[in-house]
Amino acid sequence: DALDKDFDSWDEKWQFWSQLINEYSVEYEPSKAMKQLKELLNGKNYFIATSTFGHFFEKDGFDQEKIFNIFGDWTMMQCSSGLNHGTHSDLATVKRYINGQGEVPKCEDCNSPMELHMPLNAHFFPDEDANTRFRWFLARNQTKKVVVLELGVDPTSPQLLDPMVKLVEQFKD
Repeated sequence: DALDKDFDSWDEKWQFWSQLINEYSVEYEPSKAMKQLKELLNGKNYFIATSTFGHFFEKDGFDQEKIFNIFGDWTMMQCSSGLNHGTHSDLATVKRYINGQGEVPKCEDCNSPMELHMPLNAHFFPDEDANTRFRWFLARNQTKKVVVLELGVDPTSPQLLDPMVKLVEQFKD
């Protein structure tokens, strides 16, 4: 995996990660399609379960309480110790690295290096609160007609496609 390739140090990891995050998330501008999706959902009951980890929906102004980043969010960081000490924004760290003043962030609880909040290794802790909000959305709407949009997912991504297909098969409406 390119995000967790072999690095000599945590500093090298953060330099690499910061370049990617800055290029693809910090400098991100909403596309025409994202603007149209937001307009389409305006005033409607919705929930976004996404495999994108670039913080795009949040940056486009979608309600953060209605987003579940299934594979994490690389604008957030977590402790590398394997203990769940919560997540924190990494945008200040990214900015410092981009400006040549980077320093490896440390966990406030145990002083271990922080890593991206993504499933790079066995230390990944999914956002349980967002998962719960998604499950409640589905439970509250199981007798209503719900539209499931799978955008940018194809049969080569079964880990993304299969759960949604099973969900739709289970709840025909």
